[in-house]
Amino acid sequence: MPFDAVVPRGAWRGRGGSVRIPHDQRARILLVGPMPPTKGGITTFMLNLMASCLNEQFEFVPYTTTRPPKRDVIDNWGYGAVFRGGPVRIFQGILLTIGRFISFPYFVISRRIDLVQIQASDYQVFWEGVVYAILARAVGRPVFLRLGGSFDLFHGGSPRIVQRWIAAALQIPQCLIAQSQFAYEYLRRAGRTGKIIVLPNWIRDTNLTSLARTVSRAPLCLFIASNEARRKGIEEVLGAMRRLDACGCPARFHLVAMTPSLVDRVQALHLNNIHVVEGPVEHDRVLELMRRADVFLLPSHGEGFPNSLVEAMAAGMASVVTPVGAVPEMVADGGALVIPVGDAGALHIAIEQLAANPDLRRRLGEEAQRAVRARYMPPSALAPLADAYGGMLKESPSHGPRTPEPRTSTALWGSHRSTNQAKSNRRITDL
Repeated sequence: MPFDAVVPRGAWRGRGGSVRIPHDQRARILLVGPMPPTKGGITTFMLNLMASCLNEQFEFVPYTTTRPPKRDVIDNWGYGAVFRGGPVRIFQGILLTIGRFISFPYFVISRRIDLVQIQASDYQVFWEGVVYAILARAVGRPVFLRLGGSFDLFHGGSPRIVQRWIAAALQIPQCLIAQSQFAYEYLRRAGRTGKIIVLPNWIRDTNLTSLARTVSRAPLCLFIASNEARRKGIEEVLGAMRRLDACGCPARFHLVAMTPSLVDRVQALHLNNIHVVEGPVEHDRVLELMRRADVFLLPSHGEGFPNSLVEAMAAGMASVVTPVGAVPEMVADGGALVIPVGDAGALHIAIEQLAANPDLRRRLGEEAQRAVRARYMPPSALAPLADAYGGMLKESPSHGPRTPEPRTSTALWGSHRSTNQAKSNRRITDL
């Protein structure tokens, strides 16, 4: 009998051949990271993971690191970001963080956690994640550390001595989770010698729209600012908007998650191509806008694996992006026009090209959806994580008899396999 046909004692096969385990026998995975009301890619990742098919095999327990929100901040990046929320917010954040550090070991022990997975990114959030990793190792739990954000810019811009500290910190977890092949290779160069798995962001099946897009003569461009608007490319977007308005291009712009100061600034421009300017919105609202808009704008200066881009691709949007982080891998099979970082003129030309060519928009949207189906759906994305959990729990001395023998991804996913799509990446190289 083949290994993937064996069902552990007490378990059974559900629909699609996946193995299900009784709730009281599932291993407990503690997810450390920001939870709602915090918004953003890391929070979306945690919510998606807890709602994924892995929930049939593992019990996910959240441990929030959320701090009070910052108001009217557009440059929430770098070590200085901690000082941009005002003195009251700084004081509250320090007290919350220290309190959570103190209670963390007791939480892990009392909730009988089997494995700890920490979500981290760059600058102070990286070092916060390292502290949690040390605490988890101190109580004998295996640790996975998932690194997002612009880790390459954080590490590459650090002094030599800090890079050595980072290299030492990367050895603490038993397993690192990289979001892309680019991140995997960078972590190796940064000094990680132990296990690394590649786990890209993925989308839920319901987010992959099958609706045919209507061809619009005045395409709607969507830009999501957030509290890192400057790093996301707000200056390039506003510069392109001014040029496109001056030349009479029919493209219109819907700007989302704009801070009050940015809303005032945009309104003061009195541009004719502004469709809507919104403040912070819920995630469902963003997904709705992606189904209605035509072009997604991500002229970012630095990224890890942008969840917003894979969601836009799943919605069938054509995109304009910059080659940062995992973005080149994400659009390697097509779906986007790639422009240089910090080039408002190139962004203007790319949007103008898409506005004048509905067939190009349609083709890019179709290519984007094919890429998502091939690489960023749960079965293909989550299988390596299921294998890594199982292997680590099997080796962990703290893992009791509560959970049956871990299985490989073939048992979890059955015979599902994704197929590769033909590559047709387009780049704007002469802008």
